[in-house]
Amino acid sequence: MSKVLLEVEDLHTFFFTRRGVVKAVDGISFYVREGETFGLVGESACGKTVTALSILRLLPEPAGRIVAGKVVFDGTNLLELDKKEMRAYRGREISMILQDPMTSLNPVYSIGDQIAEAVRMRHDLPDNMVEPEVISALRLLKIPSPETILGEYPFQMSGGMRQRVVGAIAMSCRPRLLIADEPTTALDATIQAQYLALFKDVQKKTNISIIFITHDFGVVANMCHRVGVMYAGKIVETATTSELFKAPKHPYTVAMMDSVPRLDHKDKRLYSIKGQPPSLMNLPPGCRFYPRCSVATDVCRKREPHQVEISDGHSVSCWRVQ
Repeated sequence: MSKVLLEVEDLHTFFFTRRGVVKAVDGISFYVREGETFGLVGESACGKTVTALSILRLLPEPAGRIVAGKVVFDGTNLLELDKKEMRAYRGREISMILQDPMTSLNPVYSIGDQIAEAVRMRHDLPDNMVEPEVISALRLLKIPSPETILGEYPFQMSGGMRQRVVGAIAMSCRPRLLIADEPTTALDATIQAQYLALFKDVQKKTNISIIFITHDFGVVANMCHRVGVMYAGKIVETATTSELFKAPKHPYTVAMMDSVPRLDHKDKRLYSIKGQPPSLMNLPPGCRFYPRCSVATDVCRKREPHQVEISDGHSVSCWRVQ
C-alpha cells in the first residue's frame, strides 16, 4: 500500500450569511494515497467544490470559514499555516482544475503567457528556460504542435483544447496532488473519453494523486480507485470503486446508480430521486436523506446515523446497516 498523502479529518466549512449559517461541509473525513484517484460524487450543491476549496484554503472571505477539522498534507496540517506559507503549497504541491475553462483562462492573454506565469511563480528559472518548461507542460497533456499555439488566445481554441490548456497550467508546477472539479462537464462524449484517458496517462507517468469531483457514476467507474458519496455536506458512503458498484449500501448511493441510463434496460422513463436536497441552512433532524428515502424508518427521522465500517475500507452512514 502506498502512503497516505492527504488526510481530511472531521472538516467543517460554514458560510455565515445574513439569512443564517450554511453548513456546506459538515464533518467529513477521507484520505488520498500517493498515485491514487479518489472520487467525490454527489448531486450539485452537496459540498464537493467547497471541500476542494477548503483544502486549498480558497474560500470567499469573510463569509466562508473552516470552523473545525484538519487537512493534513504529507504530515503538515494546512489549516495551521499562515497565508504566506499556504501560498507555497498552492500550485507547487496542490493544483486545481476548475469546472469551466473559459472562466479559468484570461481572454486577453495568450496561452503561452498564462502557462508561463504559473511556471515563473512556482519555479526559479531563468527567462530562457521558461518557454521549454511551458512546451513540456503542453506536451504532457498531449497538445499537438505546442510551439505553434503559444501565441494563440482561448477564443481560438475548442472546448476540449481549452480544458487541456487548463490541465497544462495545473501540471506545469508538477504538483503531488491534483484536484479536478468536474473537468469533463463541458465536453462531448468522445472528447470526454479522450480527456479521461489523458488523466490516466499523466498519472501513470507522474504518480500524481487525484481528487476527482463529479456527479457522473460512469466517470467514477472509469477513473477512480476509491469513492466518497456526498449528500448535504456529509460523506454517506466510502468504498473502493469495485465494492461500491458491486454492493452499494446507502439508499442514496443506490438511488443515484439507478438514475444512470442503462443500455440493457428498456424502461420507458428514467428513474429519478424524488424531492429535493435539504437546505443547508435548515437541515432536518436525523438522517439528511430521510425525506427522500424509500426505505426510511422512524429512527431515521429522529437520530442521525454515525458512520460504520461494514467491511475493509467500506464505510456507511445508515441505520439499515447498524
